Amino acid sequence: MSLAQNIKKTINYSKKNGYEEALYAAWERLTARYCAGYTYQAPDNSILEQQRNDKSVSDIKFSILVPAYETLPEYMKALIDSCVNQTYENWELIIADGSTSDVVKNVVAQYQDTRIRYIRLERNEGIAGNTNQAIALAEGDYYGLLDHDDILTEDALYEMAHAISGKNPVFAYSDEDKCDAAGKRFYDPHFKLDFNLDLLFTNNYVCHFTVVQAEQIKKLGIRGEYDGSQDYDLILRIVSSLFLKEKENNEAKHVEEMIVHVPKVLYHWRCHENSTAENPQSKMYAYETGKKALIDFAARMGWKAEVRHNKHLGFYRIHYRNCVLNHRPDLAAVGGFVVKGGRIVSEMYQGQPILYAGYMNRMDLFQNTQVLDIRNLAVNKPYEGLYETVTGHPYRSTFYLDQKELPQWIKDMDKTVEGRKQLAELGGKLCSKLIEDGSRLLLDPVCVRKM
Repeated sequence: MSLAQNIKKTINYSKKNGYEEALYAAWERLTARYCAGYTYQAPDNSILEQQRNDKSVSDIKFSILVPAYETLPEYMKALIDSCVNQTYENWELIIADGSTSDVVKNVVAQYQDTRIRYIRLERNEGIAGNTNQAIALAEGDYYGLLDHDDILTEDALYEMAHAISGKNPVFAYSDEDKCDAAGKRFYDPHFKLDFNLDLLFTNNYVCHFTVVQAEQIKKLGIRGEYDGSQDYDLILRIVSSLFLKEKENNEAKHVEEMIVHVPKVLYHWRCHENSTAENPQSKMYAYETGKKALIDFAARMGWKAEVRHNKHLGFYRIHYRNCVLNHRPDLAAVGGFVVKGGRIVSEMYQGQPILYAGYMNRMDLFQNTQVLDIRNLAVNKPYEGLYETVTGHPYRSTFYLDQKELPQWIKDMDKTVEGRKQLAELGGKLCSKLIEDGSRLLLDPVCVRKM
C-alpha cells in the first residue's frame, strides 16, 4: 500500500475514532508490521504438473459464479485465465453479465473452452441478482463465489477438491492475499483461523475463496437487500441453520465439524481505487448491510442483543443483554485480558500492548480460544461445580464486568511468581476440562483487568 493510501486511511480512521486512536493504530502499523516480509510463493511447475496428473479426486465438480458489470477487459481476462489455468479440470465458469456494453462479452468471445458459460442479462440486477441468475444455470457439486476483478491461484480448485473429498463439508474456505491493480504485486496476506464461530460474528473473516454445497446455495439464494455483504449474509444463514441444529439436538455435529479451512493462499483480492480492499470508504453501504445480516442472525438465534459497528470498518460487536452466558449455553466460559504495565500478561496475545489491535484486528474481537486466565473468568452455571473441583474453592466469577474484586485466595497466590504459575496451571486445567465436552471458550477483549 502506498504512503498516500496509508495517509488517507489514517485520516478516515481519525475522523471515525479520534486522533488518539488513530495515532495508536498508525504506531502499531509502523512497529508491528504483521507479515511485512510476505511474498506469494506459487507452487513450482513440477508440483503443478503433479496436480494435473493426479486423478485421485476428480468427481467433484465446481461451478465458479461471477456476477459481472462493465468489467475492465484486463481484469476479466485475468479472471478467466486463472480458471483456465487450474490444475484441477472438473469445473465450469458461469459469467452473468449485466453490462450495457459489450466489454465483457468481447473478452469471453476470445476463449473456446466449453467450460466457460456466458449469460447476457436483460438488465443489471446488482451482485445478488446477477449471481442468482448464474446459480439457476449451475450444475456443479460446490459453487465458488468469485468477484469479477479477482484471481484464483492455479492450485485453488485442486486444493479445495482434496480438502472436501471424503468430508462433505457444508462449505470450505481458504486463505487469501491482496494484489495491486496490475495483478503483479502481492501483499497483506490473511492467514485465517480454522472455523471460529465468534470471530465470524464480528467480521466476515471467511471471505475468499469459499466454495459452498450446491444444495445450500440453491435453497438459500443470494439476498439482494444485502448487496455488498451478500457473501457474509449467506455464510451467516448457513451457520445459523447448523447452530440451531446443534442447539436442538445433542447428537448433531458441531458447526466447526461441518466447515473446512484450507490453510493456503488460493485467492488474490485485487486492490484498485474503487475496491473495498483498497478503499473501504468506497462501499460504506456494505458495512451497513453486514451489520444488518448480523442483526438478522441474532434474531434467528433468539438472542436479546444489539449489534454495533466496531472502530474498524467492516467489524462488528454483539452486545448481549446482561451476560453473554445467559444467551449462549454453547459457551462453557467467558474471559478477558489481564494486563500489567500496559501489556497483556497471560495466554493469548501475551506481551502485546493492550492498545494494539493485533493481526487482522483480532485483539479487538470476540473469538473462541483454548485457554482463559482464571483471574478474569466466568463459567456457565452447569460448570460451577467443575470450577470448584479444579480450584478447591467455591465458585465466584472473576470476570471484570461482573466482579471488580478478586477472591482473597487468588489475590494471595498472585503475589508471588510461584503463585502466579499455579494460577496459570489451574486455569489451563479448568479450560481443558471445559473443552472436553465440546463446549466453547470465549475471549472478550473488552473486559480488561489491570493488575
